[in-house]
Amino acid sequence: MRKLLWTVHFLFVLLLGVSSFAAQSFDYPKIFDTTYKLMANKDLYKALNDSIPQQSEPLTQSQIVFILQNKPEYIPLLDNVLGSLAVAKDSSPETYNNFLKAIKVDLKQRAQSPDFIAQLQAYRGPDSPAVLNLPGGTPGYRALRLFVNHPRLQNPDDLNSKVLPGDDLRQVVLDFIAGSEEEIWYNVFDFDLKVIADALKDKHKKKSVKVFGGIDAGTIAARPEVKAIYDSLRQLESSNFQTVAVNSVGLNHQKILVRDPMGPRAAVLFLSGNFTQSCIGPEGDLVNIPKAQRPSFSIPNANHALLVLGALPAQVTKAELRKTLEFKIRGQSQYPIGGSFKIYGEKSKDSGNTPSITLSFSPKGGNGDINKSIIAPLILNSTGPIEALHFAFSSKQIQDALQQRAAKDISEKGTFQFRSVGDTPFAMREWSVFLSLSGLKKDLPTGKYLVDADSSILKVVGPAAVSELQKNIRTAPAIYGERHLKLADGSSLKTTSKIHHKVFIFPENKTAILGTSFNPSENAETNNEQVVIVQDTGIVKQARRFFMYLFKNSAKSVNEEATRRNLRALPDTSGDDPANTAERGD
Repeated sequence: MRKLLWTVHFLFVLLLGVSSFAAQSFDYPKIFDTTYKLMANKDLYKALNDSIPQQSEPLTQSQIVFILQNKPEYIPLLDNVLGSLAVAKDSSPETYNNFLKAIKVDLKQRAQSPDFIAQLQAYRGPDSPAVLNLPGGTPGYRALRLFVNHPRLQNPDDLNSKVLPGDDLRQVVLDFIAGSEEEIWYNVFDFDLKVIADALKDKHKKKSVKVFGGIDAGTIAARPEVKAIYDSLRQLESSNFQTVAVNSVGLNHQKILVRDPMGPRAAVLFLSGNFTQSCIGPEGDLVNIPKAQRPSFSIPNANHALLVLGALPAQVTKAELRKTLEFKIRGQSQYPIGGSFKIYGEKSKDSGNTPSITLSFSPKGGNGDINKSIIAPLILNSTGPIEALHFAFSSKQIQDALQQRAAKDISEKGTFQFRSVGDTPFAMREWSVFLSLSGLKKDLPTGKYLVDADSSILKVVGPAAVSELQKNIRTAPAIYGERHLKLADGSSLKTTSKIHHKVFIFPENKTAILGTSFNPSENAETNNEQVVIVQDTGIVKQARRFFMYLFKNSAKSVNEEATRRNLRALPDTSGDDPANTAERGD
């Protein structure tokens, strides 16, 4: 017992030196591992939070990573304390309680260094991610690549510019897997592409690459095609090839691949679409129809992928996937408050700017609420136009942030520049933010769309600007939706395609949310999701190319679609959930 108390005392004496950030640790896998263990030990985590009354909110994962990055000597000490706590707990309740009491006393006495508090204060705000560094100022990642599976404009500021073809996202995934040499981690909501499953198995069998992946358990149960993929992967089950049916509290909705996080080919692939034919197969749903007879409307859901080349993003993302796939934690009650992590790339020779990515994951991303603590502040702190491209958009917190931005811009500039494209069925639902921002509401008993006399956005922008705002809030191009191919025998085959992006673009700030699985909705907070914020002039321009292509080719505004639907209005009795039921149709 005396040895245990001495260990605690020695650990927290060092807390007084936290401001002397002389040496840094770059062993991020170890840092993340120790951080998770600390936060998972509820007694020690609570004791640490209780010792810092200046900190109004519980310490986030990113705050603790920040401390361990800059004071690496804490890592073995914390490991020792955690081990000693486990020994004390096994000994007797009295020994454990006495040891924990000593920890609390020492913390309260010693964790009040002004410098220590000042360092933590820097990360109390939602827009203060922990910055991760490499030795000698080496860039945290080498490069970014953006891929999109539908046409885009060559020049986003010229609607008449050349149209460029889309990318084959299925091949992008296959190429990413082919580049692995050591290990692959992945997590997806939906998975029916046998060619991707075969690529994972081949890498393991022929190159001994470790493969650790997850698929949403609900999707496995609901779709026989996914169950077949899962079963085929499980045939290779071993310590170095594991496939987890992720039983998430919400949806296991991430779309992530990580490659060789400790090697020279380290990279992460963040996608808006799943490993399915509908999402990333270039042929669309009618893949079995010969190419010469396949109709032009058989296209995949509109999706994109962000490739990040570099070890730091791969290590951060692997640490997150381990929570789900290895530790098998579930929901907001078990995931620690995640914070966010900022990683800088190489300084641009042309602009002089240093690009960056910021990563966060739900459940419990940011300060525990991604809509409130990450996306809404990004909107409020941005300037200039906002462009949005979404499958399902129902977050009232983000709607409020957009309305606050509108009020500010109208007051200062006399105009609010907002453009959007939404997937048509969900843009027209009663919970749709696109519907609310158009000043409309849906009357469920009649199915009719009405002007919302209490609409906040209409009061903010004023009568003169309403028409322009409504015109710029648009539904999907006509090629997206449900179509039927009539066959020679009189039968027909159905094909559907959707706007499946989850994108915000802030052109003036050279910033965009890309490679994200998170539909802006309250229910997404309980899902397993990834959010990626990119600050990069070139990548944001590329994102605007595909946004402006869809915007230019949009069939109608939400207001015009409401008028069309009012001519054939029927009562709405579906009662679909705005996030979970919508996403089941990926």
